[in-house]
Amino acid sequence: MFSYDLQSKKTQQLSNELFAINYIGPTTKTGPIILSAVKKGERVLKTVLYDKQNHKLEFMDDKDLDSNTWAVSYNTEANKTYLARFSENEREKQRNISNKQQKAMVPPDYTVVELNNETKQERPIISLKKEQIISLSSTGNQLFLITSPSINRPPIEYSLVDSKTGERRKLDLPISSRSDVYLSHDAKGIYYLGSTSKQDFNKGRGIYYYDFATKKIEPVFLQENGFINNFMLVSRE
Repeated sequence: MFSYDLQSKKTQQLSNELFAINYIGPTTKTGPIILSAVKKGERVLKTVLYDKQNHKLEFMDDKDLDSNTWAVSYNTEANKTYLARFSENEREKQRNISNKQQKAMVPPDYTVVELNNETKQERPIISLKKEQIISLSSTGNQLFLITSPSINRPPIEYSLVDSKTGERRKLDLPISSRSDVYLSHDAKGIYYLGSTSKQDFNKGRGIYYYDFATKKIEPVFLQENGFINNFMLVSRE
């Protein structure tokens, strides 16, 4: 992991203990950087906190060699982090079944947990049976989930989950994005990378805002002379 200073234009290496990094997310100015990463010599994605002041990595549940942290979302209002996890052993079991039967792979169970960034305590929010959580985003007490009953196959489903009660409400949205979808800070809509066409993902590709109430899609930033691979919605504070 590296940092780049926009003013001094200097690059600094922050870590060398990691084999792979799946996700990097900022929190507060003095708070940790949250990662989903694989430690050297291991294979599961761990939840990792990087202390910017002491320049140290803290591996959550470091002895757990089964739980994969697949998706991560930091909640600015609550100063909490939401994690989507699954069992590596269960995934391997489902993969073997899929290979033997020559059928689409069924996902392992996924669980969303709430991590208190100060106390490091975790609280389970919701568990999904044989349903993959591809991505998640959070604002206030709302979680936005992108899920699928299959691995790397349609359909894609969207849901809102109340982080206090775990109640889930599925949404019918006119988009087909599998990632780079973020709940707005007022939870009244989503920002997403994709297009206005549910059939053609690359038609008018760019960043859009979809309003839950009006059901209207508004362009925010369209790619013209290039290709947008990823984007992140962050707080101004």
